[in-house]
Amino acid sequence: MNLDVPTLFVVVSLMSLVMGLWICVMAWGQSPEDPRWAWAWSLGAFTCAQLLFGAGNLMSPRWAVTANAAAYASTLVLMLLALRRFYGLMRRSFWLWSPALLAPLSAFVLFEQLRWRVFCVSLVFMVQIALILRVLLSPKLQHQGRGRFMLVAAFAFVLVILLARLVLVAGEVPINNAALGSERAVALLIVAALLGVLSNSLGFIYMIMERAERRNFELAMQDMLTGLQNRRAIADQLAMAVARARRQGQVLSVLMMDIDHFKRVNDNYGHLAGDKVLQSVAQTLQSRLREQDQIGRFGGEEFLLILPDTSLDGALTLAEDLRAAVESSPTTWEQQTIRVTISIGVWGGLISPADTADTLVGAADTAMYRAKVGGRNQVAH
Repeated sequence: MNLDVPTLFVVVSLMSLVMGLWICVMAWGQSPEDPRWAWAWSLGAFTCAQLLFGAGNLMSPRWAVTANAAAYASTLVLMLLALRRFYGLMRRSFWLWSPALLAPLSAFVLFEQLRWRVFCVSLVFMVQIALILRVLLSPKLQHQGRGRFMLVAAFAFVLVILLARLVLVAGEVPINNAALGSERAVALLIVAALLGVLSNSLGFIYMIMERAERRNFELAMQDMLTGLQNRRAIADQLAMAVARARRQGQVLSVLMMDIDHFKRVNDNYGHLAGDKVLQSVAQTLQSRLREQDQIGRFGGEEFLLILPDTSLDGALTLAEDLRAAVESSPTTWEQQTIRVTISIGVWGGLISPADTADTLVGAADTAMYRAKVGGRNQVAH
């Protein structure tokens, strides 16, 4: 199959340019530090690299090769910058741009020595890709989703091609400008570049989309004021906990908590102070729970706590600890100290076939009502 090199140049350049423009549209209105801007610029640099490679006969060969190396190195620098911004690695590191100087310098100085020129420039590109893969595979960063795997596979593909090229020029295989510049070799190089940039960009866009979906899901399941799970989320967690405890024959405990006389806080100090109290109580409660425990804001000033594999006695002990902790942890608001207490209702035991999430919440709520009637600032079951 014969590949038309000029047509390939046009197709690859147009595709990278259009993809870069669409990423600009995605980033429109966002901060200049948004990772999408850096990735869009990387596609612009890649387009320049392709055009310079194709226009090699229209300018001095030495300068064409030098500019091409600078553009390719800049492409990888900007991709690395985009990924660092995506993962929150915002510290300015000017060394990131050193390959954009080293690659063209090597190409210019070693222009007459084809083997050494290809070797050195390829080595620079490989180091750049290794730095990108280091970010994508770092165990210190939080990696989620399939977009990262697409990026890892795409960059690994490009790295293998560069490694093969490095082995070729480092070995005894004779190479010359005619061989490297043959129509078939150029066409294959363009196709490989196209596959690499398409896969990389699709993987990056997919990463952005996955993060947005995760954040939207978290917002839908999170109480914005306290940072705890909202009513929908904690109800779902309770339904799953009930099903798991019934299936495994384990005990389960549920606590319903309410801030005593919370209306007085709003009336005396204002609603902003009330919000601060809610945040303080939520933090106090959450700081004393185990990793497997679940807590959520169930209503205005009500909190629901799920204690897997916890007996009634254990739940009562924890409830008393939580009650005392809230009582001894006043909230500071505009140089004023606001003290509140909580009443807690507890249900605990083995799950029967008739038990549901609603019946458990109802039982804990009834117990909490008894604590209220009994004088508040106490635990009942």
